[in-house]
Amino acid sequence: MVSWSALGRSFGLNLIKNQVKTPYSVQNVSFTTSKALKGSHEHKTFVLQPSRWQWHKFKDMFHFYAMLGLIPVGAIIFYTNVFIGPAQLTPIPEGYEPKHWEYHRHPITRFIARYIHQSPQEDYEKFLHFLDEEKQKQKIRKLEKEIVKKMSERHDYQAYYYKPMINKYHRINKKTGEEMYDRVGDDFKE
Repeated sequence: MVSWSALGRSFGLNLIKNQVKTPYSVQNVSFTTSKALKGSHEHKTFVLQPSRWQWHKFKDMFHFYAMLGLIPVGAIIFYTNVFIGPAQLTPIPEGYEPKHWEYHRHPITRFIARYIHQSPQEDYEKFLHFLDEEKQKQKIRKLEKEIVKKMSERHDYQAYYYKPMINKYHRINKKTGEEMYDRVGDDFKE
C-alpha cells in the first residue's frame, strides 16, 4: 500500500508542475493565477485575474462593523462584569415592593428587562385584554347566529339592516308632511 500512495503522490506532483509551467494563452493574453507579475523586458501580456474587489469590500465592511459594534459592546460587557459585577441578594425592607427588573442578578440583564422588555404585569394585562376582546367577539357571533335563525324562522328579509335615524330630520319631515296635507288635502291625485 505504501508504494501505491508514493506513486499517486508523485503523479499528482507532476500534474501540478505541468499546469504551472504551461499557462493557457489566447491572442497574447495569458490566463494564469500562479505566475508572478514581472517587470521584465519580455513581450508584454495582460494577465487576466479574478477581481479582488468584492473580497476587499467585504474586509473593509467587516472591519468597520467590528470596530463600530463588537469592540464597544465587548468593552461595555467587560466593564460591567469586572467593575460592577452581579447583584448581591439582600433582605427587602418593610413596605418596599421590588420592581420587576430588580429580580435579575446581572446588570446587563437588569438593563434589558427595565428599558427594552415589558414587565410581566403588562404582558399579563395585555393577554387579559386579548381574552376579553375574543370573548366579546364570541358573544357577538352567537347573537348574530341567533338573529339569522330567528329571521329564517319568521321568514323575514334575507338580510337584517337598520337605517340610522336622527330625530331632528324626522320632525322636519313630519312637519312638512302635515303642511302638505293641510294645503292639498286628503283627495290628492296625480
